[in-house]
Amino acid sequence: MSIFGSSEKKVEEKTTFNFDIDKENINQSNLAKDIKINGSIEAKDYIDFAGHITGTIKSSTIYLKSNSYVKGTITGDTITIEGEVDGDIHAKDLHIKSTAKIKGNIRYNNIDIQNGSIINAELFYSS
Repeated sequence: MSIFGSSEKKVEEKTTFNFDIDKENINQSNLAKDIKINGSIEAKDYIDFAGHITGTIKSSTIYLKSNSYVKGTITGDTITIEGEVDGDIHAKDLHIKSTAKIKGNIRYNNIDIQNGSIINAELFYSS
């Protein structure tokens, strides 16, 4: 026996979760970091965005990755921001990660802000 406990190595068990999701009916749009858009993006279900846009993004679920930049308006039910936003955000559920930089107005029902994020915005609660 060692000073710091047992010398036996524990075997890590892998856990998998199976969710009953109809993947055939989910529309997911993935936009890479080398994309630059002047205009609007609108999708039904999910946008995973890593590029730059001057314009608007609208979808049920929006995920802005850490290297994304949006100058314009973002509207969605669930929005997660890791990147930079210069404009207005309208969300039911808003998740602001530690790498986010936001300037503008934020309208939300529920908000989660991580330490380290930089926010220079007016916050408006809406139910």
